[in-house]
Amino acid sequence: MASSSTGMYVSVDFHYNGFFSPNPLVYLDPVKTNVRDVDFGGFTYKEFLLWLTKLTNGACDNVYYCMRKESLCEGIRRIDSDADYWEFVETVYSLESDSLESKLDVYIDHRNEPILDWADNEFLADGKGYESDYMDEEDDKDSEVSMTMEYEHEWDDEEEHTFDKTVGDPFLDKLSGHISDDDEEEANNGKLKDVVFPVHNENQEWEQMVPVLGMKFSNPLELKLCITNYAVKNGYDLWYEKSDHERLLVKCCKGKTNKQGKGCPFRLWATWMSSEKSFQIKSLNDMHNCARVFKFGSIVTYKWIAKHFMNHILQKPKMSIRKLKAKVSKKFNLIASVGQCRNARKYAFQEIEGTLKEHYAKTWSYGEEIRRTNPGSTVKMDVDVMPDGTTYFSKFYVCFKGLKDGWIEGCRRVIGLDGCFLKGICRGQLLSAIGRDANNHIYPIAWAVVSVESKETWKWFIDLLIEDLGMGVGHGLTLISDQHKGLLEAVKERVPAAEHRQCARHICANFLKRFKGQVFRKLFWYAAAATTPAKFEQHMNEIKKLEPLAYDHLMERDPKIWSKAFFQTDRACDAYENGISESFNSVIEVARKRPLITMLEEIRIYVMERLYRQKIKGQSWDLTICPTIRLKLSKLKDLQKFWKVIPSGYQQYEVRLGYDAYVVDIGSRTCACRTWQLTGYPCVHGYACIASLNRDVEEYVSPWFTTSMYLNCYRYTINPLNGSDMWPHVDYINPLPPKRRRLPGRPSTKRKRDQIERENQGKKHSITKRGSVMKCSICRESGHNRTTCPQKPIGESSNASSKKKKSKKADKVKVVLAHEVDIDSESEVEIEPESDVDSFDIEFEEDVQPEVEDGVEPEVQDGVQHEVQDEVQAEVEPENHPEVHDANQVEVHLAVQAEVEPEVQVQVEDANQIVVQDLVEIPAFQVVVGKRARKPSERITKLKIRKMWEGKQGSSDDNPYELD
Repeated sequence: MASSSTGMYVSVDFHYNGFFSPNPLVYLDPVKTNVRDVDFGGFTYKEFLLWLTKLTNGACDNVYYCMRKESLCEGIRRIDSDADYWEFVETVYSLESDSLESKLDVYIDHRNEPILDWADNEFLADGKGYESDYMDEEDDKDSEVSMTMEYEHEWDDEEEHTFDKTVGDPFLDKLSGHISDDDEEEANNGKLKDVVFPVHNENQEWEQMVPVLGMKFSNPLELKLCITNYAVKNGYDLWYEKSDHERLLVKCCKGKTNKQGKGCPFRLWATWMSSEKSFQIKSLNDMHNCARVFKFGSIVTYKWIAKHFMNHILQKPKMSIRKLKAKVSKKFNLIASVGQCRNARKYAFQEIEGTLKEHYAKTWSYGEEIRRTNPGSTVKMDVDVMPDGTTYFSKFYVCFKGLKDGWIEGCRRVIGLDGCFLKGICRGQLLSAIGRDANNHIYPIAWAVVSVESKETWKWFIDLLIEDLGMGVGHGLTLISDQHKGLLEAVKERVPAAEHRQCARHICANFLKRFKGQVFRKLFWYAAAATTPAKFEQHMNEIKKLEPLAYDHLMERDPKIWSKAFFQTDRACDAYENGISESFNSVIEVARKRPLITMLEEIRIYVMERLYRQKIKGQSWDLTICPTIRLKLSKLKDLQKFWKVIPSGYQQYEVRLGYDAYVVDIGSRTCACRTWQLTGYPCVHGYACIASLNRDVEEYVSPWFTTSMYLNCYRYTINPLNGSDMWPHVDYINPLPPKRRRLPGRPSTKRKRDQIERENQGKKHSITKRGSVMKCSICRESGHNRTTCPQKPIGESSNASSKKKKSKKADKVKVVLAHEVDIDSESEVEIEPESDVDSFDIEFEEDVQPEVEDGVEPEVQDGVQHEVQDEVQAEVEPENHPEVHDANQVEVHLAVQAEVEPEVQVQVEDANQIVVQDLVEIPAFQVVVGKRARKPSERITKLKIRKMWEGKQGSSDDNPYELD
C-alpha cells in the first residue's frame, strides 16, 4: 500500500523501555516521549517501524496503542500489519483538531508478553465480556437497545445470585440439560466423555513435526520418524531406552548431567492403545535444559538420510559420498558419518531398484492402454529372454495413429532420424523420427526406447516406421541423419530407394578436425550451400588450391549427401542439416531424465498438447500461405528489385545482375539456380519475374506450404489415457530393467559438443594448440618436431633443456696426438685458475672418426659420439677437469699456446700444468672460442680478490692471488 501524506500533525505520546503488568493492565517504568511534528499519514508500516526504532534506540517488534477515552484493557490494539497501521492512522487523525488535550498513547513491549490475552482475561473477569456465541439477529437487536437504555434503579450490594434453586426437580431438570456429577457416568452409558486426541500427519513438513501428548500414530516407525525430525530440528540428543514393536521410551542426554547432577528432564512414553489399533504417546515431559548437539548417534539412521535425499540420488546417481555428506550437513546442521552416508546411498539404490522393477513391470500394461484408447496405433515391445528364463526389457516402439495419419496427409516426404541418450536412472537411448509440417516446424511421428543405438536397433526401428507410413522401399522419401555407422547401413538395407542426406554440420566438424582454419570452414559451407554443380566445383577448386588433401577428403564423403547441388528437386525441402531432430531432443531434455514410462508419458502429453495448440493456431490464420514461408518471401522482396528481368519466349525470362544470369520458366516453376525446385517457393530470380508481371507470388508457392495442408496435418489428435492404476492387466512375464552396460571412462550426462559448438559457446581469454598438427622445423614434415626428427644433425642436442643442466661430474675426455711427446714440467703451458682465464667451447667435426685404442670403445654421451680431428687423445682427471656443461661441449681453459719439440714424451706432473713438445698448436682441432655466461656469484675479478685479501691481512704485499 502506498503512503499518502495528509499534511496534518497531532500529538502522540510514545511509552517505551518499560513493561506491561496484568491485573490491572498497566505499563510500568516507561520513558515517555511526546511527538507533535510527525505526519504519520506519510509513512508505510515498515517506514513507521524504522522511524520508531530510531526514536527509541531499540527494537520495536511489538507495538500497541490505546483507543482514546478507554481504559488500557478495553482499548488496547496491536500494530502488526499494514491494515493495523492504517487503522492506527485513522484513529490518530480522528482526534478533534481544536482540542489540545486529545492525545493518543503508543506502547512498546520489549518482553514479548501476551498483552492481548491479559486484556481479554481482565475484561471477562469484570463481567463485561460474556456474550453468547449463539445469539440470533433479534437477540442482537435487543442487546443493542438494552445497552442504550438508562435504568432508574441500581443493583443492590448483595451476594451474586445463582440460578440453581430448581436443581433436583425431575420434571424441571428434564429439559434443562443439567446433569449432576453423580449421574454423569450413567448419562454416558458408563463411559467418560470422549476426548479427541491429535492424529499425526505424515505429510507434514519435517521441520514442523513435534510430539504432542496423546498424539496417535499408525505404528512405532511413524513416531520414531517424528522424534528424529524433532531432534534434528532443535538439536536434542535423544535416545531410545526401550524400543520394540510394543512400546517406546525416549529420553535425552544419555549419561550427561549438569552442575547440580541432574540430567535433561525430557521423557516420552508411548504404547499401543487398548481401545483402537493406534500407537499413542501416553506420557510426555517436553522440557529441556540441555545444549544443542550436532552428533545425534543412532537416532539419525541411514534410512532417514536416504528418504530425505532420495530425489537427489535419483537425479544424480553418481553423487559421491563426500558430496552427500556435505549436503546432509548443510541441510540439517548435523555431522553425519561416512558410514551413514554410504549406507544411505546403498539403501536409496536398493529402494530405487525395487521401484524400478515395478516400473518396468508396467510396460506391458502401458502398451495395452495405448492400444485400447488409440485404436490403430502401433506399440511394439521386445524383451530379451535369458537361458535361465529371466526376461529383460529390450525395446519399446510407439507410433500413434493420429500422428501417422497427419504426416501422410499434411507433411512433406522428409523425415529426420536421430538418437539421444537417456539421462535419468533408466539407461538407454531414444530413437525418434521427426517430420516437417507446412509451416516448416517439427512434427513428431514415432519414437522408441532401445538399450543401445546400433545397426540392429535402427533396422528394427526403420522397419516399423516404414510399415506404419507405407513407404515401401523408400521411393519419394528423403531421410536426414547424422553419420552413425549403424544408421547408414540400416538405411541402405531397408530403404535403398530413399534419398539419404547427412547432416552437413557433422561433416564439417569432422573435416575441421583435420584441416583447421576459418578459410576451410567458409569454403566448406559455400560448397554445401551451392545449388548448382558449377558453383560447387568453383568452391571445391578453391579448397583444392589451398590443400589437395582437403579436397580429396570431402570428395570421398560423396557430395550427393551433403551439398544442395546434388539434392533431388521434388521434395520441397533444401535442408542439409538435421536441425528438426536436434530441436526435438532439446525439447524433451527434461523428460529424458525421468524413468521409462514417465518419460514416455511426458512425451505423449507434450505431443498431444502440441497437436491441439497448432490446430487452434492454424484455424486462426486468415492466410493462404503459412507465416514462416511468407516471412521468407518478404525477405526476397527486398532483394528482387536489384535484378533485371529480360523477357524471352512464352513465360520464359532471363534475369541478370552484373555477370550473373539465370533462365527462369514461370510455367514450369523452374530456375537455372535450382533454388525454386529445391525449396518449393520462388527464388529471388523467380520473384523478380513474377513481380514484373504484377502477379501474386503466393500463387507460385508449392501446395505443401498452404494453410489447408497445415490444417490437414493437425486435424488428427491423440486420445487421452487413464491413470496408471486403471491400466489393463496383461498376462505376460514382467520384464526386468535392462542390464547396465559399463562403458569405458567416466559417464557423462551432457551431450558431447563438437569443436565448432565449443568455440562458439563463449568467449575465451587465451587460445589453445589442442588438436593442432606439429610440423618439424628441420624437414618441414608433420607428425613430429625437431627434437625427434630423424634428419637432425648429430652434433645437435636432442633435448633443448639439456643446455641448462650442468653435469655434476666431469667425464673423462681423451685426446690422441699424432706424435707422442713429453711435456717438460717447466713449460709455460699451464691451466690458470678458473677466475682468471677464458673458457673455450670445443665442438667436434662430424665427418672425422676418432682413433680407438685396442679394446677401448669411444665414449658416447647422450647418444652423440665425440669425434676429434687429428686423432688427438688426452686424459684429464675428473677432480681437476674443467666444468662440463653439456654432453656435446667440453670447456678447456688455456692460457697460452706452447711450442714443443718433437720426440719428447708428454708427462703430466701437475693436474693444472701440461708441458708439450713438438711445434704444434695445442688446439689442433677446431675450437670455438667463447665465454660461458657466469652467474653473478661466480664473477670474481682481480679487484675483488685484492679487496678480500686486504680486508683480511690489511696489505696486499703477500697476496698469493696477485699476478705479475
